[in-house]
Amino acid sequence: MKKSFLLLIFAFIVSISLVACSEDSSSKGESNSGGSGDGEQVTLSFFTALPDRETGMGGVEQQIIDAYMEENPNVKIEVEALQDEPYKDKIKIYSSTNKLPDIIQAWGQSSFIAPLIDNGLLHELDAADFEDKGFIEGSFDGFSKDGKLYGVPKNTDFLPLFYNKRLFEENGLEPPKTEKDLIEVSKKFRELGINPVAINGMDGWTFPMWFDYTLQRETGSFDLMDDALAGDASYTDPAVIDAAEKMKKMVDEGVFADGYLTADYGTARNLFGQEKAAMYLMGAWEMGLATDENFPESFRENVGVINYPVSDKAEAGDLVIYQGGGYAVSENSEHKEEAVKFLQYFFEPDNWPKLVWQSGAGMPAQNFEDYLTGEESQLQKEMVDIFNSVTSASGTPILDDSTPEFKETIMTLHQELFTGEITPKEFGEELDAAAKKAREASE
Repeated sequence: MKKSFLLLIFAFIVSISLVACSEDSSSKGESNSGGSGDGEQVTLSFFTALPDRETGMGGVEQQIIDAYMEENPNVKIEVEALQDEPYKDKIKIYSSTNKLPDIIQAWGQSSFIAPLIDNGLLHELDAADFEDKGFIEGSFDGFSKDGKLYGVPKNTDFLPLFYNKRLFEENGLEPPKTEKDLIEVSKKFRELGINPVAINGMDGWTFPMWFDYTLQRETGSFDLMDDALAGDASYTDPAVIDAAEKMKKMVDEGVFADGYLTADYGTARNLFGQEKAAMYLMGAWEMGLATDENFPESFRENVGVINYPVSDKAEAGDLVIYQGGGYAVSENSEHKEEAVKFLQYFFEPDNWPKLVWQSGAGMPAQNFEDYLTGEESQLQKEMVDIFNSVTSASGTPILDDSTPEFKETIMTLHQELFTGEITPKEFGEELDAAAKKAREASE
């Protein structure tokens, strides 16, 4: 699965270049996904994890919703938007009462989408409805089960390291290229009274993704985490224990910002955007940092991004990269036909892929080479450079590649490791037990 994912990424990136963008990036044709026009009045409920409706991906999402309602005056789309973790909590509430909104944001990862599919909560979609939208081959895989499609992806996600160029340059420091560099530069920022790396530790999910990197840098491969989850290896492997020790050392050396364990997504993002932290480990979906006017101009003009630091066993192009968020339709929706029509409209090439790229908000799961303008922000160019550097791909992060219970356990174990409640050895043992339990539950 990892190898096939990498081949698909390679097939996509060869067509992307910001060097020669002389093609006309104007409209490529009229939409053929119109809604109900002047038909009966329809109200669609739309639940999303993008609470900022003015800027970034949430702003683009709202722009398309508003355009659809204008073109289809009989359709009203009511938006409910929460931050990532509160969103997932409320999805559980909606699921327990069998009352999912008509359209929901979904992640094409087992821990999120599999329970919804298994409980009959998602409407089966027809892939033919989206075949002319330019989706990257294989991008529907995470939203499919038993040959049936239950969601449509919107992003290509990967995990780089954002950094504030001004803070580095003014203090005579270089962006970290190796894991050792990361620890050393963090110490220097500590001495200067500046937080090193902002991270949303309270949410929990960032740590296992960071661990995917740490173990890959330890072994030179992303395979061990997946093999151990499948029972073909063990999380008590010395490499896993060494990686856990390395993560604990980062904590002890002060790499993470003050209060990281109680910082949620918004807190960590704001700490970095207000220039109170020098670095920020977060997904490519944060490309919109460079255009977010909630942050000072000095930040927007100096936010940069680099590959996660390497080791002597790994290359910079070994990336945690995967197909991320998307949308699904509720099986119990009274307006499934209209909901599907909206998604067809949403993913028209002139809508989501064009608008999200040209706004600098993110990287779509659709081919966007027709919409390169040559006037991309420096952050966008750096993102594409990282994307084009891929030498190996993680595929779905380990925390999302199994049951919801396994996800909760692996997040908790990282927090307990960092607070010293468990040792690196106990971390491996308990993770192994959780993987075994997840396998048994899936049989």
